[in-house]
Amino acid sequence: MSHVPRSSEISPSKRIAIIIVIVAANMLALAATDLYLPSVPYLPDVFGTSIEAVQFTLVTFSAGFGVSQILVGAAGDLWNRRWVLVGSLFVFVPASLWCAVSGTVESLALARFAQGFSASASAALTVPMIKPLFDEARAVHAISVIGGVDAIIPALAPILGAWIFSQFGWEANFWVIVIAGVPLLIAAVLVVPDDTPESHHTSIWPVLMGFFTLLKHKRFMGYAVSHGFSLGGLLAVVFSAPTLIVTHMGGGPTEYVYSQIMWVSVFLLAANTTGRLMRRVTADQLIWIGNYIQIGSAALMLAYALLFPVHWLGFALTGVPYCIGLGLRGGAGFSRAIDAVPAYGARASALIIFFSMGLTAVGTGAVAPFLEGGLWSAGAAMLVMSFGAFALLPLIKEKAGGQ
Repeated sequence: MSHVPRSSEISPSKRIAIIIVIVAANMLALAATDLYLPSVPYLPDVFGTSIEAVQFTLVTFSAGFGVSQILVGAAGDLWNRRWVLVGSLFVFVPASLWCAVSGTVESLALARFAQGFSASASAALTVPMIKPLFDEARAVHAISVIGGVDAIIPALAPILGAWIFSQFGWEANFWVIVIAGVPLLIAAVLVVPDDTPESHHTSIWPVLMGFFTLLKHKRFMGYAVSHGFSLGGLLAVVFSAPTLIVTHMGGGPTEYVYSQIMWVSVFLLAANTTGRLMRRVTADQLIWIGNYIQIGSAALMLAYALLFPVHWLGFALTGVPYCIGLGLRGGAGFSRAIDAVPAYGARASALIIFFSMGLTAVGTGAVAPFLEGGLWSAGAAMLVMSFGAFALLPLIKEKAGGQ
């Protein structure tokens, strides 16, 4: 008999333990890139290659992360989500080891694709596994807070990553992932409960076909693709920031860390206001408000890049409103997308992340050839993607169940 755990069926301490393990898996997946980012500007000299080739290792991780969402989402709506999560971690640890021992940038790019491909399950399954533990009103706030906890990694991991790189070399950052991944894998086996979704399917192929239903659901697509553009616009800039700061702003890993701390802090503050704000506005209104703020922030960054000599602090400050907008709309958009198609929990979550990481890969790849020209390319990408997010929002006005 299928079973999805509910808050009434488990103790508060067990619920907390489940959330900690799932969020920790998300944080480790984020750390796979954020530990590595401070070393990126220096790897062309290590490998004897171009910065564009090194940036491609960020693109391949995002691409692997996004592509695997389709399989993970289908598996999460068919099989026991506990073992989908455990299986992904079982691949993630060796893939991280492959990254650590890569001797060429081409090998590292392939290893990063495998690492991203296997890192994705926790992200796809977080909302479907945790959302049933809360009522609808608390779900948006819970997802925002969980996103905020995940957001700590972009602030703290680069600090650790910069120190590890300076002391032990770039490879050591991947060894840290391996060392942390082993106990997390064990904890997932011991702590996460069986979580088999209700499904009348016995094969993965009909479940995969369910993605076509989601792609035809206008309201879901409005939420999902808009969220993908919104997050992708930020990550394309974040992934380009270390090189931009070192090459054009006279800074280094320390200045990158400061900018990340600034951005993460305002994101957390905004995300943690969503519970109170939803007493006055709806989740859909939060999404619109957040998007307006993001468009203004992206336009400000591009204007700054084109009109003034760039400094890392000015760069960081122009990105602050964008992070506030994401904090306001991120949890609301994700939760409302799942609500629009309640029978497709893991697949819906996976498709949202597929769009987010796919658009991140496209944005990062588009910016990479122009990094030598300065900040303007990153600002332009952020502005284009924030307008892309805005263009999809009219679809969320469709009535529930409207196609």
